[in-house]
Amino acid sequence: MTDLYAHSRNKAGIKHHLSDHLSSVSKLAGELLADTPLADEAVLAGLLHDLGKYGDLFQARLKGEEKGIDHWSFGAWSAISEYKAIAAALAIEGHHIGLQHLSKNHLSGINPKQLEMNHPLQLRLSETNLDVIKSRLLTDGITPSIKNTLLGNELNSTVSTMLDIRMVFSCLVDADFLDTEAHFNGTSEGKQYRQPGPELEAERAL
Repeated sequence: MTDLYAHSRNKAGIKHHLSDHLSSVSKLAGELLADTPLADEAVLAGLLHDLGKYGDLFQARLKGEEKGIDHWSFGAWSAISEYKAIAAALAIEGHHIGLQHLSKNHLSGINPKQLEMNHPLQLRLSETNLDVIKSRLLTDGITPSIKNTLLGNELNSTVSTMLDIRMVFSCLVDADFLDTEAHFNGTSEGKQYRQPGPELEAERAL
């Protein structure tokens, strides 16, 4: 495990290892969409959503030495360029800056090479080289993969597709919140997750 972190120290003085955060969010997001065609993209989105935190500038930001850092676009771009997972890419980006338009122009604009030249939010990428980021991910033993994608290479913006993308987005946001909360509520014994709520009794509600 690398000494690279997702979050600062909690009340027990423990930093949140980035590899643990990515793996945990991936697992939680996948569980929220278990037994649906969207589960694979949710799992991938969890693994990649904070990929840019492997960058040196983000690690400096955790120490209060930097600010104005984009740590999500590397993950969104990897989802598109390597895994053809458009829903995961939009969920990753949307988790940080709000869901954006499903269009070829917008997706191509996530390319880190373009963002380095002209970032729409006037931010800097956390690292200059995506290969450095990916190498650190692999060093942490994380090897993303995906079998089934929602869209593939098709930009099919039907109502049902957009609802599916919002489901992946929603589950990623919830999973990230739960794991981050568990870290900051953690003790010397580890993360402390909130107790699950009561199960939905759909038939009884009807």
